Amino acid sequence: MKRLSFLLLAGLAAACNQQQPAQTTATPAATAESAAPAPTAAINTPAAKELLAKSATEVLDVRTPVEFMTGHLDQALNLNVSNDDFAQRVAKLDTSKTYVVYCRSGKRSSKAADIMYQQGFHHVVNGGAYDDLK
Repeated sequence: MKRLSFLLLAGLAAACNQQQPAQTTATPAATAESAAPAPTAAINTPAAKELLAKSATEVLDVRTPVEFMTGHLDQALNLNVSNDDFAQRVAKLDTSKTYVVYCRSGKRSSKAADIMYQQGFHHVVNGGAYDDLK
Protein backbone atom coordinates (compact mmCIF):
# COMPACT_ATOMS: atom_id res chain seq x y z
CA MET A 1 0.00 0.00 0.00
CA LYS A 2 2.85 2.37 0.90
CA ARG A 3 4.58 1.45 -2.33
CA LEU A 4 1.46 2.29 -4.39
CA SER A 5 1.06 5.63 -2.62
CA PHE A 6 4.73 6.39 -3.20
CA LEU A 7 4.41 5.58 -6.92
CA LEU A 8 1.32 7.76 -7.27
CA LEU A 9 3.01 10.68 -5.52
CA ALA A 10 6.17 10.26 -7.57
CA GLY A 11 4.17 10.19 -10.80
CA LEU A 12 2.18 13.25 -9.78
CA ALA A 13 5.34 15.16 -8.88
CA ALA A 14 6.95 14.23 -12.17
CA ALA A 15 3.88 15.36 -14.10
CA CYS A 16 3.77 18.69 -12.28
CA ASN A 17 7.45 19.35 -12.95
CA GLN A 18 7.19 18.79 -16.69
CA GLN A 19 7.46 21.92 -18.75
CA GLN A 20 4.69 22.78 -21.12
CA PRO A 21 5.78 22.75 -24.75
CA ALA A 22 6.44 26.20 -26.09
CA GLN A 23 3.44 27.55 -27.96
CA THR A 24 4.10 28.82 -31.40
CA THR A 25 2.76 32.23 -32.15
CA ALA A 26 0.95 32.57 -35.43
CA THR A 27 1.79 35.44 -37.66
CA PRO A 28 -0.63 38.37 -37.43
CA ALA A 29 -1.96 37.66 -40.92
CA ALA A 30 -2.66 34.02 -40.16
CA THR A 31 -4.37 34.92 -36.90
CA ALA A 32 -6.54 37.54 -38.57
CA GLU A 33 -7.57 35.17 -41.35
CA SER A 34 -8.58 32.35 -39.05
CA ALA A 35 -10.20 34.36 -36.26
CA ALA A 36 -11.85 37.22 -38.10
CA PRO A 37 -15.29 36.82 -39.59
CA ALA A 38 -15.78 37.34 -43.29
CA PRO A 39 -15.64 41.04 -44.23
CA THR A 40 -19.36 41.00 -44.97
CA ALA A 41 -20.42 39.87 -41.49
CA ALA A 42 -20.22 43.21 -39.67
CA ILE A 43 -23.46 45.17 -39.52
CA ASN A 44 -23.24 48.37 -41.53
CA THR A 45 -26.70 49.94 -41.52
CA PRO A 46 -25.59 53.36 -42.86
CA ALA A 47 -23.94 51.75 -45.92
CA ALA A 48 -26.98 49.53 -46.41
CA LYS A 49 -29.30 52.54 -46.40
CA GLU A 50 -27.18 54.23 -49.08
CA LEU A 51 -27.25 51.09 -51.21
CA LEU A 52 -31.02 50.69 -50.79
CA ALA A 53 -31.45 54.01 -52.59
CA LYS A 54 -29.82 52.50 -55.70
CA SER A 55 -32.03 50.51 -58.02
CA ALA A 56 -29.26 48.04 -58.91
CA THR A 57 -28.98 46.80 -55.31
CA GLU A 58 -30.48 43.38 -54.58
CA VAL A 59 -32.13 43.02 -51.16
CA LEU A 60 -32.36 39.76 -49.24
CA ASP A 61 -34.56 39.30 -46.19
CA VAL A 62 -33.20 36.18 -44.49
CA ARG A 63 -35.94 35.85 -41.86
CA THR A 64 -38.64 33.19 -41.84
CA PRO A 65 -41.57 33.49 -44.27
CA VAL A 66 -43.89 34.34 -41.33
CA GLU A 67 -41.60 37.20 -40.29
CA PHE A 68 -41.40 38.33 -43.90
CA MET A 69 -45.21 38.43 -44.16
CA THR A 70 -45.44 40.72 -41.12
CA GLY A 71 -43.42 43.35 -42.96
CA HIS A 72 -40.43 43.64 -45.28
CA LEU A 73 -38.63 46.09 -47.53
CA ASP A 74 -40.48 46.50 -50.82
CA GLN A 75 -37.77 45.13 -53.08
CA ALA A 76 -36.72 42.26 -50.77
CA LEU A 77 -36.47 38.63 -51.77
CA ASN A 78 -37.14 36.24 -48.87
CA LEU A 79 -34.50 33.51 -48.47
CA ASN A 80 -34.70 31.97 -45.00
CA VAL A 81 -31.12 31.46 -43.80
CA SER A 82 -32.34 28.78 -41.36
CA ASN A 83 -33.51 26.53 -44.20
CA ASP A 84 -31.24 23.64 -45.13
CA ASP A 85 -31.27 24.72 -48.78
CA PHE A 86 -30.19 28.33 -48.15
CA ALA A 87 -26.68 27.84 -49.55
CA GLN A 88 -28.04 26.13 -52.67
CA ARG A 89 -30.58 28.90 -53.26
CA VAL A 90 -27.97 31.62 -52.76
CA ALA A 91 -25.64 29.83 -55.20
CA LYS A 92 -28.18 30.58 -57.94
CA LEU A 93 -27.81 34.34 -57.44
CA ASP A 94 -25.47 36.55 -59.46
CA THR A 95 -22.22 36.95 -57.52
CA SER A 96 -21.34 40.16 -59.37
CA LYS A 97 -24.33 42.11 -58.03
CA THR A 98 -24.45 44.17 -54.83
CA TYR A 99 -26.60 42.76 -52.01
CA VAL A 100 -28.01 44.14 -48.78
CA VAL A 101 -28.93 41.37 -46.36
CA TYR A 102 -31.10 41.91 -43.28
CA CYS A 103 -33.05 40.03 -40.60
CA ARG A 104 -34.62 40.93 -37.24
CA SER A 105 -31.48 41.83 -35.30
CA GLY A 106 -28.44 41.29 -37.51
CA LYS A 107 -27.37 37.86 -36.30
CA ARG A 108 -28.96 35.80 -39.08
CA SER A 109 -27.99 38.35 -41.71
CA SER A 110 -24.40 38.03 -40.51
CA LYS A 111 -24.60 34.27 -40.97
CA ALA A 112 -26.13 34.72 -44.42
CA ALA A 113 -23.46 37.23 -45.43
CA ASP A 114 -20.75 34.80 -44.33
CA ILE A 115 -22.26 32.03 -46.44
CA MET A 116 -22.50 34.37 -49.42
CA TYR A 117 -18.89 35.49 -48.98
CA GLN A 118 -17.75 31.84 -48.89
CA GLN A 119 -19.60 31.27 -52.17
CA GLY A 120 -17.77 34.06 -53.97
CA PHE A 121 -19.98 37.10 -53.35
CA HIS A 122 -17.84 40.20 -52.86
CA HIS A 123 -20.45 42.96 -52.68
CA VAL A 124 -22.59 42.06 -49.68
CA VAL A 125 -23.54 44.47 -46.91
CA ASN A 126 -25.12 43.25 -43.69
CA GLY A 127 -27.87 45.80 -43.14
CA GLY A 128 -28.67 44.40 -39.71
CA ALA A 129 -32.20 44.78 -38.40
CA TYR A 130 -35.30 45.28 -40.51
CA ASP A 131 -36.60 47.88 -38.06
CA ASP A 132 -33.44 49.96 -38.56
CA LEU A 133 -33.76 49.84 -42.35
CA LYS A 134 -37.49 50.43 -42.92
